[in-house]
Amino acid sequence: MSVDEMYKVVLECLAKNKQQGYASPDDFNTNINIAQLGFLDYLLGEFQSYQGGRPVPKVQFGMNESVRQRLIPFIQASVPLTIDNTGFAPYPDDYQQMDAMYQPNMNRVRYTQQHKLYSYLNSQIDPISTNPIYLIEDNGFRFYPNITYNGVAFSSAKLSYVRTPATIVWGFIPDPTTGLPVYDPGTSTDPEWFDVDAMDIIVRALAIFGVNLQLGQVEQYANLIKNTGQ
Repeated sequence: MSVDEMYKVVLECLAKNKQQGYASPDDFNTNINIAQLGFLDYLLGEFQSYQGGRPVPKVQFGMNESVRQRLIPFIQASVPLTIDNTGFAPYPDDYQQMDAMYQPNMNRVRYTQQHKLYSYLNSQIDPISTNPIYLIEDNGFRFYPNITYNGVAFSSAKLSYVRTPATIVWGFIPDPTTGLPVYDPGTSTDPEWFDVDAMDIIVRALAIFGVNLQLGQVEQYANLIKNTGQ
């Protein structure tokens, strides 16, 4: 689904369900990107959806194949990391969430939490020299072993992660006669989501505009626009 199609669906829904409803290009661009980040958060496993007595969200990245498939456009696989002498490697600029961490030979690098670090560093049956670990810090990853800790160099790893979606933009140029905005593909950026997920994002954007519609209702408007060529 193109960004122009998304904007047309939003305009149609606002016109039919909100008195004199309209979204300017700037308002659309703002709210559609808020909506896509909210949907990304939902798929990654938003904290608000955790159930009492069951410490997992209703929907979570890695929970099943369906959730993972929806995030496929944003999964960056086998991205090399350069690790400094302290064992630190910064997050990629577009990093959102970890998927997997590997050594260059594709052996696993295990995640551990800070409060368990002492046990791993002093383990005799599972030494980090042969089974490296990493921690998640505020600005990046911390790997063990490292030169600062015990003089052993562990200088590179491969990261698979979920990246930030590209900003959706409905670009336009003013009509020379009316001054109204006219869609400009050259300055626009289409969503990277699959069509079914783009519809979910539209539903969320409409809620921000004050129109609460079910997915099926929005799909009807989308089909109407597609069939009439509006």
